[in-house]
Amino acid sequence: MIRVIGVIGRKDTGKTGLIANILKNLNGMSVATVKNSHMDIDVDSQNTDSYKLKQLADTSIFVTNKGSAFYYDRMHLKDILAKLDCDLVIVEGFKEDLIELNIPKILVTEGGRGAELKDNQTIMVIDDFKYDIDEVTAQVLEKAIVPSYNLNCGHCGYNCKGFANLLALGEVKWNKCVMSTGLKLIVDGKTIPVNPFVSDVIKNTIKGIVGTLKGTENPETISIKIEKK
Repeated sequence: MIRVIGVIGRKDTGKTGLIANILKNLNGMSVATVKNSHMDIDVDSQNTDSYKLKQLADTSIFVTNKGSAFYYDRMHLKDILAKLDCDLVIVEGFKEDLIELNIPKILVTEGGRGAELKDNQTIMVIDDFKYDIDEVTAQVLEKAIVPSYNLNCGHCGYNCKGFANLLALGEVKWNKCVMSTGLKLIVDGKTIPVNPFVSDVIKNTIKGIVGTLKGTENPETISIKIEKK
């Protein structure tokens, strides 16, 4: 199960530096960064922002107009997230995708430049490189969201946009979304929302069966794919 947070802002406002400091402040988590750029990216020169992210994150994906690192075609953020397996993903850029997927974000500005990008899912605004990294990290851990891909299942009492809006305000907890139950059910390519009770039944049943098999003691993850004959 991954959780996602965005970092947006105009060019040269300190987004990558902020992400680097967040990465340094996280302990015991596997973290991936996804960076969107309209220019070519140099990940090998030590003085570049992208090199810094590559060195600090467990996984880094860089997307440019010409393509995506590790993937040959330019990808939508939802397709990138679907391929990642980690605890936390920090996304730099992808403003439109973050809005579409209802992912909370931090807005970084300089002298107020870029302040117009603030919306109802902005969890905090950092201006002129002034911030307490412990406070920022705490906000990330509290408000990073499990991507729901706009299922709008209603189990939490809201649609996905409403839930993300309330999460940004601190009025709901991220784990109230049914996508955070630790079970992902996909039927014919469609993600099916499962309430906590049903999720527990499925998980406990599968764990019980798998646990009887040789060499499967205490598994961290279990993946099952069922196909028609």
